[in-house]
Amino acid sequence: MIKIIQNINELESIESEWNDLFEESSGSNVFQSFDWNYIWLKHFLRKNDNIFIIAVYNDKENGKLEAIAPFFIRRFFLFLKSLMFISYDYSDYLDIIIRKNCDKEKIYVEIFNTVLLKNKSNKIADIIYLKQVSKKTLNLISEYLQKIKKISLNFKESGNCYYFNLPDNIEEYMKRFNSKQRYNILKRVEKADDVNIKYSACSSVNTYKSLFEKYLNIFFELHQKRWQGKGKRGVFYNDDIKSFFKELFISLFNKNRITLSTLKINDGNIIASAVCFDYADKKQIYLPGFDTAYSGYHPGIVLIYNDIKESINKKYKELDFLKGGEEYKQRFGAVKRENYKLYLYKNKIYFYIYKINIFFENEVKEKTVNIVNKMLIFFKKNKN
Repeated sequence: MIKIIQNINELESIESEWNDLFEESSGSNVFQSFDWNYIWLKHFLRKNDNIFIIAVYNDKENGKLEAIAPFFIRRFFLFLKSLMFISYDYSDYLDIIIRKNCDKEKIYVEIFNTVLLKNKSNKIADIIYLKQVSKKTLNLISEYLQKIKKISLNFKESGNCYYFNLPDNIEEYMKRFNSKQRYNILKRVEKADDVNIKYSACSSVNTYKSLFEKYLNIFFELHQKRWQGKGKRGVFYNDDIKSFFKELFISLFNKNRITLSTLKINDGNIIASAVCFDYADKKQIYLPGFDTAYSGYHPGIVLIYNDIKESINKKYKELDFLKGGEEYKQRFGAVKRENYKLYLYKNKIYFYIYKINIFFENEVKEKTVNIVNKMLIFFKKNKN
């Protein structure tokens, strides 16, 4: 049985079912949690957007929820409609949430039949745009489309994540590097120890909520200061985005799914910090930030080394640096996990129009903000 969730009240009514499905799904991650999707909708659902969450129930097992496709519809070029995953802009892994041992292929068919083949008189969307999907998901959708032969698929590798499996101890991990690489990492860690730079991992297990919120505000400042110093906007460049992440991170803190790792120098000041997600024997490092005034102590390297060590001590199986191909990730031994963005459409004109829309909404907007930041830096340096 298919049920379409189309407003916040209906979404709130399935919160406990969503949470149960999330815990029982294979390969789930924090981006698929109820909290992440619900809070994103609270902050970023526009006036003309529509929630279109597809819930798949098993008719035989007392109507048990088997899958959720967390979609929403957004208009572009005034009258055209795109179907996307909720939180497409701030999530690093996106997919349909499916309970373990369910027939994944069958569920995909049910969901995409609902979107693409039903309601012909009232078209749901002109284009489906799915970001941050895995190779497996791409293959499932591709196989489905080959059978119906009515929809075109355009895809591109995009938003790759970088990860590595964790060994049983830190010594085994360090053996993955040659002698020069080991020396360089450990030398920086020892240098930090010499000036009493201390690492801590703050979670709901060992930290009061009020202190976590205080550290979170410092993290926001560190992240923005570093990126704005480069003339770039940074993630938390406006109050709406910052408000979303603050509410989200506190909600995840209450459920013990987030850790804020920090480095403090001997005067107690936090000089580096990273938001990490802890779930299903994995640590995901979502966003790091550090004070560039302490660059001589290599706070980024020292923080990551300690995050890895902490993860090994907790017997985690994997550390994931998430989206972005920054060089430091590969220096720590991470390998690429491919993600893709997919466009599904009947009319190729809509595809081209949508690509133009994305360009103006993302590229032009970001470049404009970056130019303004660079101008502000220039005037600040030359005001005297």
